[in-house]
Amino acid sequence: MSRDSTSSAFLDIATNLLAVMLILTLFALVAQRHDTGAEPAPASHPPTERFLAPRREWFPPFSRFFFVTAGRVVPWDQEAVVAALAAAPTARAGRTWQGRYEWQPEPLPLRDLDGYRLRFFPEVAALVARVPPWTSADTERLVAELSHAASARVAAVFIVHPDGMAQFAPLHEQLRARALRFRWFPQAPDAPLEIGREVAQFTHHVNYW
Repeated sequence: MSRDSTSSAFLDIATNLLAVMLILTLFALVAQRHDTGAEPAPASHPPTERFLAPRREWFPPFSRFFFVTAGRVVPWDQEAVVAALAAAPTARAGRTWQGRYEWQPEPLPLRDLDGYRLRFFPEVAALVARVPPWTSADTERLVAELSHAASARVAAVFIVHPDGMAQFAPLHEQLRARALRFRWFPQAPDAPLEIGREVAQFTHHVNYW
C-alpha cells in the first residue's frame, strides 16, 4: 500500500469520526434543551377560547314538582299531602285529589331531624280534570315564576309521561334558554313519584346550600 493511500484512508476515518462526534453533540444539545424545560416559540395567533375545569355544582335544596301529560302541565299539590298527613299522623297511606300516597317515616332518636320516604301514585284522570289545556302563555308564565323562585333556591322537577314529551319540549327549550336549574324524568303514568329525606342530605350537602 502506498503512502498516499494510507493518508487518504486515515483522512476518511478522521472525517467519519468528526461527523459522528458532531451528530452526538447535536443530540446532546437537543436533549439538554428539553430537560431544562425550554418554552417553545409563542404561536403567532394565540387561541381565543378558554377551557376551564368543570366545577361540580349542587342542585338547589327546594323543589316544585310537575306532572307533564298530553296537553297538561300540572303542579303537584304537596300541601294537600301535608294536610292529609297532619290529619292522620299515624296512617301509613292516604289520598288527595290528585292520587294516593304511601308514607314511611324513619325516626332517628339520635338526631334532631327525622327521615322519611313517601311514594305518590298520581291518577291521570284527576290531574287532567281540574287543569285547563296548557298554552304557550302558560309556558311563559311558568318560566317567569321559576326564574323568580330561583332566588329562593327553589327549582322545578318535571315528571314527564310518555304522551307528554311533545308538551314538554318547548318548555324544556325555554328553561334552558333562561339558564334555569331544573330536572326532568320520563316516567310511566302508573309509576309513583318517590321523595324522601335523609340525614346525609344535610351533613354532606349543607355547605353547598
